[in-house]
Amino acid sequence: MAAPSEFLSSETDHYRREAMGAFAHEIRTPLTSIRMVIELAKRLGSGDQSILDAELSTMLNTSIDDLQRLADDLQEISRLERGKSTLAPGPCDLRAAVAAARELVTPGIELIGPNPPSITGPWDAGHLVRALAGFAQAANRIGAGSGAVDLVFEEEQDGVRLRFASGSFAGEEKPVAADAGFAFFRARQFVLAMGGEVTTRRRERAVEIAVGLPLKERYTA
Repeated sequence: MAAPSEFLSSETDHYRREAMGAFAHEIRTPLTSIRMVIELAKRLGSGDQSILDAELSTMLNTSIDDLQRLADDLQEISRLERGKSTLAPGPCDLRAAVAAARELVTPGIELIGPNPPSITGPWDAGHLVRALAGFAQAANRIGAGSGAVDLVFEEEQDGVRLRFASGSFAGEEKPVAADAGFAFFRARQFVLAMGGEVTTRRRERAVEIAVGLPLKERYTA
């Protein structure tokens, strides 16, 4: 039987590979859009001249912003892994963080369930809000895809746990992979850096992402 450290190493390698797969997939979307804008601009122009109208300019700027966001997120994870990034150890109000995450999630996705009670923890508020929104989006993406994600709060002896669930569980187990989206892997890294844990349970069109957060500071970055 493999030692716990071997399981941990295997899990780390799996998530690192899948994160890079998600990044490679998502970066293709803005690159494709930029290529399309360039081709359309050439058609609007004449000779060697290209013309960008208002609509094409908006498409170009949006695609560049998406590329910049992906690049920034990847660099941030890299800095975190190399110990070059410092997280703010709170205080952070969990109720306020969940409320902010509800506003941040992609339009069309709704977190079903009440906000948790007002509990203050040693978490980086900004990164926690983005992480929670990322988990909600991932749950919808690899779950039922209905736009409705169940949110359940649990208080534990030395921490709190949030569960993001979508879909009905049936069929074979399957791992969380690149199709969860890069936001999931970014969120997971920052929760781990805050001394928390992320566990997943997945079937075909169903997933539960459990996010454990410590109530005492134990940052790993």
